[in-house]
Formats: sequence, structure tokens, C-alpha cells
Amino acid sequence: MAELSAFGFRQRLTVLHALDARVKLAALMALSTAALAAGPTGLVPATVLAAGAFYQTGVTPLRAAAEMRYFLLLLAMVWLARGLSSPGDPLITWGGFAVTHQGLAAGGLLCWRWLLIALLGLSLCATTRSAHIRAAVAWFLRPLPGPTAHQVGTMIGLLLRFIPVILTQAKETTDALRARAIKNRRNPLRRLRYMTLPLLRRTFLTADRLALAMAARSFGDRRTPHPWQMNYRDWAALITVGTVCAVMISV
Repeated sequence: MAELSAFGFRQRLTVLHALDARVKLAALMALSTAALAAGPTGLVPATVLAAGAFYQTGVTPLRAAAEMRYFLLLLAMVWLARGLSSPGDPLITWGGFAVTHQGLAAGGLLCWRWLLIALLGLSLCATTRSAHIRAAVAWFLRPLPGPTAHQVGTMIGLLLRFIPVILTQAKETTDALRARAIKNRRNPLRRLRYMTLPLLRRTFLTADRLALAMAARSFGDRRTPHPWQMNYRDWAALITVGTVCAVMISV
């Protein structure tokens, strides 16, 4: 399953891996919020920080680009759409359409923000165990009454664990269809049906088995809390992120 997702958790001896999951989650939320309000100059320090975090994941840029190809295609479409829809000085004119300097600049800034947030989130997933992310979410939601915090944390943890399982099942289904000459089917809707229906069936069966296994083990809301412990690296990381966020918003 690890080979299907470059951003699955990888055990490495890095500073980012050793940080408290609460610190990394808080940093992701703070940097993402600041990125949405920052201008081009303010995004520079956050980009440097995100590049350093991405380097510690151990994922090569080519592998990351391959994993994010659909997201990058979406960003390219958004950039082009902003260039076509925003008024301003025309750069390229074709028929009744015009690509403007202002539109490309606004679209580039928007795509920069999205890509920065995506890299930060993927770096978090690649350097933090899903159990720690679940515990960190539950810790942040502690003020809410009832078992809401534990339930939300459990759902997020299961989601992170289910993604590679679904990818594995999708690859197995695709390989089975190729072995049965699915490419000879010219109707794309029929090919899509042969792909989605077995995949959905396997996904629901896996979820049903997981629910039965959790019930058989008396899984409930009263769980042993995660033993959190902050050290000087965690506090230094919080101060660094806070400084970067302040710079992003102020410049």
C-alpha cells in the first residue's frame, strides 16, 4: 500500500517526524489561514518553510508531481480561467476571448496559495502517524461536550487509514479488468460501471467488516488518552510558525 501513495506515513529520523502532532496540526491550521490572507511577498517565507517540511518527507519532487497530477491540472485550469475571466490589459486575444495580465497574476496567486496549503497538509500526513493525528484532533476538540471529540478523531483516523486501502482495491480492480480486455470496450460508461460497482462493493464490505471488528472488541468512547509531552523543539516550532504567520500577514 505504501507504493500507491507517496504521502503515506514514512518512519524517518527528522525534526518534523519528532514534533508533537498537536504542534504540526496547529501549524497547518495557522499557516493555511495566514496563506489565504497573505500577498505574494508574505507567501515567500511560508513557501520556504513548506519546502523544508516537504524535504523531510523523503518524497522526490517527480514522485510528488505524479501523485498530485490531477490537483496540478485543476490548478492550471483555475489559473487559465482567472486569466480569461478577469478584466485588465489583454496579453493574448483570440476571437472573443482575452487573457489579461491581471487575471494571470490573480490566478497565479490563488494557485500558489492552494499549492502551499496542499504541500503543508501532505507533509503532515507523511510525517505523522494516523493514530497521532486522530489523538491530536480529539485533544483540540476536548472543550466540546459529550463524546464528540473522540468520535471526530476516530473518523479522521479511519479516513486516513481507509485511503490507502481504497487505492489498493482500485488498483486490484483495474488490473483484473485489464486482464479481461476492458480496453476493448468502446463505451466509456460501461467501462466506468465495471470499475465503480465492484470497487464500491469491496469498499462497503471492508467498512462493514471493520465495524464488526470494532464492535467485537468493545470499541467505545472511553479510550486511554494519548500521553502528550511537549519539549523544547515543539515550543521552538510554535514560535517559528507564529513568527512566519505574523510576517505573512504584515507584509
